[in-house]
Amino acid sequence: MSMFKTPETYKGPIDPDGGFLCFVTCWRPRAGEDDADTPGEKLQMSSYIPVAPDHVCLCGSGKTFGACCQPKRLWYPVCPNPGIPGEVGYSLLKVQSATFTNVDGASVRAALMDDLRLHCAEDTLERAFWIYEGAPFIQTPHGIMCFGDIELQHNHTLHITALSALRMRILLELLREDCGDLGRPKMKYDPVQVIDKRTGKSVTLQQEAPASPAARGRRRKR
Repeated sequence: MSMFKTPETYKGPIDPDGGFLCFVTCWRPRAGEDDADTPGEKLQMSSYIPVAPDHVCLCGSGKTFGACCQPKRLWYPVCPNPGIPGEVGYSLLKVQSATFTNVDGASVRAALMDDLRLHCAEDTLERAFWIYEGAPFIQTPHGIMCFGDIELQHNHTLHITALSALRMRILLELLREDCGDLGRPKMKYDPVQVIDKRTGKSVTLQQEAPASPAARGRRRKR
């Protein structure tokens, strides 16, 4: 286990040009239940992180904030990535899901139960549900940080959800390691809520599926 200190409540002015809105999702037993293996509850918290113009941008681009997200009109939220192998910092919030159908439920369930990076939060006749905690898992003051969900439904459907493209990539790699080739999943990309810095109003952006390598190659040839 490692400890991650979630961003403290920011008491200064919240300036879209001076930082990021950060979302953290945690999992913990319900109130009054001390057993971590019982079905629990998800908590999603948001906080503001001030960033100086010459500091690395939290979107994951590798550029400085002043040369990246600070001058943009739209204010995008981020999520943290502590404990993800080979990855540090934050990434843009891009909620997405992947669905595999006609999987061998028994073998998939057995493989995922043996993975120490996963915590089984529910196991019933209708479904088995895991959260990706990492190894070691990340403890916060509010519970164990959740990097994504894996749900195996009774009809042999496997459903994965994640808050960012990076987190989804990590989960899909885990599935390939544990379960082999499950085929190509059906991807769904949820709309993203951002803030227009000029008006202060919320804007809903529909995410588009990333272009395939072949499509990117065709665009470069034009």
